[in-house]
Formats: sequence, C-alpha cells, structure tokens
Amino acid sequence: MDTALLIRPARRGDDRALLALVRALNEYQGDPVEHFDAHKLYRDVFGQDASLRAFVAERDGKLIGYTFFHDGYETAYAQRGVYLCDLYVVPEAQGEGVGRALVAAVAATAKATDRTFLWWVVKDWNAAARGFYKALGAISEPVGAHALTFDAFEALAQEGKARAAA
Repeated sequence: MDTALLIRPARRGDDRALLALVRALNEYQGDPVEHFDAHKLYRDVFGQDASLRAFVAERDGKLIGYTFFHDGYETAYAQRGVYLCDLYVVPEAQGEGVGRALVAAVAATAKATDRTFLWWVVKDWNAAARGFYKALGAISEPVGAHALTFDAFEALAQEGKARAAA
C-alpha cells in the first residue's frame, strides 16, 4: 500500500472528489453548498478563462485535500501575490502535514511567477485554522471582511452601469 502524499495540480478527472471536498469545507464553515457545482468547477478551474488555480493532495489514489488560489496585488507594498481562497484537508488527515504541503505548493508556484506573498482570511471561530496558520509563520491582521452578494451586488452593478452610460 502506497501511503506517500502527492501534491499536484487538479485535473479534470478529479471533478467528483474535488466537488465533494469543496462541499465538505462549505458545510464545515456554515457556507452555502449549492452554488459551486460541476459547471462552475469546469468554468472557473479548468476552463479557457479560468479564474482559479487548484492543487490537490492525493494519498493512495484518493483526494484528501485541496486548495484554490488566484493572483492578488497589494498597493501598500507595490507587490504581486496570491490569495488563497480555499484550503481544506479531510478530518482524518489533519495534523499530518497535508495542509502545510498544499500551502507550500502554492508558495512555490507564487515564487516561481515573481509573487512575493500569500494572503487569506479565516473565520474568527476557527481556532484550529488560526493555530495552523500561526504555525506556518503567518502574521494575523485584524480586518473586517465585507462582501456584496446577490441583490445588493446587482443593485450596485446597475448603478455603476447607469453612471457609465450617462
């Protein structure tokens, strides 16, 4: 039995397992699970105009973790970086270095493309994740995350469109 951990870019054949991992993370965080489906996975991760990159952690032919990330920029330092938007490891593999290996793969990819930082957010209640990130050497910044979604987003977009047309 091969117990070696493999970290690799996600590929199309990973779709069902990757969707299950995304669902598990969203359920764990109390986030909606119905929005990210096979169509969005193909469009946003594998499509011609993909906006996300992904690594998966595989052991014994089974996906046990993943990370999604995309480019970012920080004007305060005039530096390009990477935003880590998802990181998940199945509970039975947590504490075995899988999450660290996934983040390290993203860092190596970022470094190879002249990015100088990784950043992400974590929910206040997630003490385990905060402890993990601290062990990586990450600094913690007190910030408030904000989002415009659904009706509020649509209304503001329409306002912007109307102003642009005027």
